[in-house]
Amino acid sequence: MLKLAGCLLIFAASGGMAYSLVVGLHSQIWQMERLLHLIAAIEGEVSYCRCPLPELLLQLAGHQQEPYKKLLLQASRQMEDNKEADIPALWQEICGQFEKELDIPKEAYQVLLRVGEVFSYTSLESSVQLLQFSKKRLAETIECRSAQYADRKKLYCCLCYMAGFCAVILLL
Repeated sequence: MLKLAGCLLIFAASGGMAYSLVVGLHSQIWQMERLLHLIAAIEGEVSYCRCPLPELLLQLAGHQQEPYKKLLLQASRQMEDNKEADIPALWQEICGQFEKELDIPKEAYQVLLRVGEVFSYTSLESSVQLLQFSKKRLAETIECRSAQYADRKKLYCCLCYMAGFCAVILLL
């Protein structure tokens, strides 16, 4: 009876592990989609709004979800305090503070770091081109990850349940 309870708990744990991994994959795709929306919003604000950078970031933060909202608020505060700072370097420093909270792959994180360069360009056209290129790259990454999602989901479930099955065999 005790071994049966142990077997059930092992299978429950392996199912929980599979669920956790699948939720992590889904969260990664969701956060990349939120980043794509953020870049589109930055493109719109840069194109049509002629307000100072800290104010622009504050407006963007009002329409974003976590963790991007906190990132934009922090960037706005630091750029307001450090008016003479190098904007791209300051943006990279702020993004580095939020790297742990951002559950995105390296490619998407590199796109986020490049967004800081937009704020230093004097030409509106070059800023918009960089944002459009960033959106395209990020959309390709999202498409690739979404295509792999179903296969990885099956793989994670199979591996977790197989590990649980092997542990049950060792228990018996």
